[in-house]
Amino acid sequence: MKAKREALQSLFTAIREGKVDDDIIDLLLLVNSIKGVYTTSSCSGRIGIIEEPDLGAKPLSRWLLKEHRPIRFDEAKESLKRAERGLIFLKSQPPILHVVAEDPELAKRLHEIGLASGFKYTTFKVISRRYLVEINATEYLTAPLGRDGRVMVDDEYLRFAIEVGNSMLKRSKGRLPRLEKNFKRLREEAGSDELFYELAERFKERT
Repeated sequence: MKAKREALQSLFTAIREGKVDDDIIDLLLLVNSIKGVYTTSSCSGRIGIIEEPDLGAKPLSRWLLKEHRPIRFDEAKESLKRAERGLIFLKSQPPILHVVAEDPELAKRLHEIGLASGFKYTTFKVISRRYLVEINATEYLTAPLGRDGRVMVDDEYLRFAIEVGNSMLKRSKGRLPRLEKNFKRLREEAGSDELFYELAERFKERT
């Protein structure tokens, strides 16, 4: 599976360069060790403050604060001082895994695993003859804070928004152990991938 080899090489390189969320590395390695399955871009969940030039202008947005753990009021307050232009939001987003399967039967199992693990926004897509399953949860929060460098909410509201966002992040991350357990079962069913262990060994030799 040429696509999986390339995906694994990218993953191992990203891990070595510190570009993968620490609290999701073991899960990603587990998923990629399963025969006929590999991951693409994934995130362990995050919360922060983002500045967007306009609604929907995601490619041009700028994170003023971005963490994969609950944030504090003081660091959020400090980050707002760097706001300059555009809409300012506090955003909390759950873990998301993009998993590719080599056949529709495996993709169906991945979809079932996502839902059974509590990730209720899990979807199944066919893109360029690839079976892609997006394992996603419902805990999304987007709270407007201001515009063009001006914060339009008081400290009470900001504390409240942070509290809610942190709670949502913790809740969604709390499902990761269940997801890991279900993927271990899938590995028992589908088998382990020799390619993964071959490339993992090479990766270890270079670190």
